[in-house]
Amino acid sequence: MEKMQVVKRLKLSELADDVEVSIEESSTVYTVAELKHEILEIGEPHHESSNWYTITRKRWKPNAMHMVENYIEREYDEMYEDWDSRAMDCLTDEVVSKIQSILDKAFEGDYATLYWTCEDRVEIDIQPPPVVNA
Repeated sequence: MEKMQVVKRLKLSELADDVEVSIEESSTVYTVAELKHEILEIGEPHHESSNWYTITRKRWKPNAMHMVENYIEREYDEMYEDWDSRAMDCLTDEVVSKIQSILDKAFEGDYATLYWTCEDRVEIDIQPPPVVNA
């Protein structure tokens, strides 16, 4: 029998102002304070989306050994029997260390390494003030 996963639902009004949130599959991140400001003071209709989540920032780091192992595994079908073992034998600690150093240099900035994951669903429980017609 499959267990049902209970999704924790947080209310925007109860979150600390510095908590970061985003809409699932969006590239924009807001702090709770920024989101509240846009809803309450600017009147943005962010409350109309139900796909808001808290986020956790993360950093990807390349792994030279993993990358080379995957490459050898993919190439093995085109090669001879036991080629993969011979290829792996060529990967000394020194070689892997040099490859890792090159990868670390190539990915030293934030451009391709920073990302976030959606964590807990956030209910937008505040709405913009009503528009007063003159």
